[in-house]
Amino acid sequence: MRKILVIWFSFLLPGTLLADNFVSAFMDKCAEPERPLSNVNIGKAMLEKMAANTYDEELKNAFKELNSIRIISSDNVDDSKYYYQKATELIKESFYDYDEAVSLTEMGSKISVWMKRLGEEKQDLILIMLEGDGKLSIITVSGKIDFDSISKLAGSLRNGQQFP
Repeated sequence: MRKILVIWFSFLLPGTLLADNFVSAFMDKCAEPERPLSNVNIGKAMLEKMAANTYDEELKNAFKELNSIRIISSDNVDDSKYYYQKATELIKESFYDYDEAVSLTEMGSKISVWMKRLGEEKQDLILIMLEGDGKLSIITVSGKIDFDSISKLAGSLRNGQQFP
């Protein structure tokens, strides 16, 4: 279940200004030099290239709706637990207009997904995940979300298929 959620967020959902503010706020308020973090931003230009490089029309259309994806991660067990707690505190203190949409604890992993609706078709989502092996992932996404495409991509990746 957690791999499906990570795939879901990593490949199909965008991070726009509001969700990106969570990453910026987290990096400003919580990041510490002695506890290094990885921070990846996939911008609109790269997402457009991803759309151009797939032959699946459904996925192509889904990628075109994305603005960016931002991912923060840590592989250090102690740092990950510390940052998971800090991220949870930050979202409750400063991003109170987000609602917890999903919360999952499974085999030592903790996942929470926070959502803010921006209209009928747009949403901001924040995923905070602490895996059982101590890896932390924070993924921010937003935009028009096509859940059929998400299911299709997650199922294909789970079965080992690749998209050109």
